[in-house]
Amino acid sequence: MKSAKRPDQTDVQMGWSEQELAHFRRAVNLLWDAGLSIETDNGLTDEDEPWFVFCDAHSGEVVAHFAKISGKFVVWTPFFTGAITWGVVTNLIELFDFLCRQSASPSTATVSPSVGGGR
Repeated sequence: MKSAKRPDQTDVQMGWSEQELAHFRRAVNLLWDAGLSIETDNGLTDEDEPWFVFCDAHSGEVVAHFAKISGKFVVWTPFFTGAITWGVVTNLIELFDFLCRQSASPSTATVSPSVGGGR
């Protein structure tokens, strides 16, 4: 059974736009399609920058951690080496999905830090 805390209106107040939340919902659905049961959480850093995390619903382990830092979007996941940064959340979600699908075994995927650059 798939379960999740879906991004909602409270999340918009936590620094994410409706469009950005739609991209997170899409990413959660991609992970569900891959057979993962996902829960989400979010908040603001001490610098009032938003973060959003996907966790395995059974183990509580982080699957992906997204943040908006100085106008750039960043994702960290234990499946990759380093964080990925990008200027547009849509592109970051698409890259995240592509890299996850390319890896037959997520623990063997390797991505260089800042692969997205400042696009």
